[in-house]
Amino acid sequence: MYVLGLDCGGTSTQALLAAVTGEILGRGTGGPANYTSHGVKTVVESSKEAIEEALSQAQLDLDTVQSSGAVLAAGVSGASRQQDQNHITQAFQSEGFQNIVITHDGVTALYGALSGQDGVVVISGTGSIAFGKHGHETARVGGWGYLLGDEGSGFKISLQALQHIMWGHDGRGPQDPALEEAALEYFQILSTEEFVPVLYRLPLDRAYIGGFTKVITTLAAAGNQTCIRILHHAGTELGRLGRAAIERLHLMDQPGRVGACGGVFAAGSLIIQPMQDIISTAAPGQIVVLPDSEPVVGAVLIGCEHLGLNLLKLGRILGGKGAEY
Repeated sequence: MYVLGLDCGGTSTQALLAAVTGEILGRGTGGPANYTSHGVKTVVESSKEAIEEALSQAQLDLDTVQSSGAVLAAGVSGASRQQDQNHITQAFQSEGFQNIVITHDGVTALYGALSGQDGVVVISGTGSIAFGKHGHETARVGGWGYLLGDEGSGFKISLQALQHIMWGHDGRGPQDPALEEAALEYFQILSTEEFVPVLYRLPLDRAYIGGFTKVITTLAAAGNQTCIRILHHAGTELGRLGRAAIERLHLMDQPGRVGACGGVFAAGSLIIQPMQDIISTAAPGQIVVLPDSEPVVGAVLIGCEHLGLNLLKLGRILGGKGAEY
């Protein structure tokens, strides 16, 4: 029997085909698949694209996998409501899958980050969210989108840097020539005023704007104080997300791990340390760590859990560390 894991995100879709022993048979990549932004049809089409590549690597065909009773487990961004997950389940059923587990991407990130163990994960990419699990209890914090939330996300980090540039341009704050020059180069414009059409162009390309965070991180690593402060603020906001999830799960007095998932954490200690500082004020035994495995591995583990398999053992086989406390 097989488990087909899917990580359906706003930028791309990842597929991982594994045997129930934990052996990885094939991987694939598809297009973007955020349920809210792209709709169920695109979620399925991008997933099929990724699945086909994974099957090709495994030298298997879809009929063989489906006839074996394979479990399809997917974490879909933008699909946090049960009615959304039911809609996606029905769409995959129409593609011939019968054994289906659909959840939101925070759950798959948690399972991948902590190898299927209980705890909390804070995700920061284009957007941000925290999700945690303790026994039968779960907690979601944030994930309310770029207007109501996404604190500490790549989009919000980039936006804060661009606001700093505009304030300096107006004389409302200090100028940062290095940051301004880097922003003009990244967005391929010649003057500060041109940020307006770039940022207000519809549809809003949050991933492109959020991608400027990589430049901000590079400047901060070189000692740019503006960028260091921006990343510190983001780390603080992400710490608040994690701390709230820990408090809601009543884990303040327990040791554990908080997975830090997503591209923003490439900034390393510049963002992780302030995040840890905030979490430690309420839960000194909770340690921020980089993930054991990627979210698509978490999707496979969710599929294995659906089959009643040993997640700790499988997490280690699939690449997770499976640290115990």
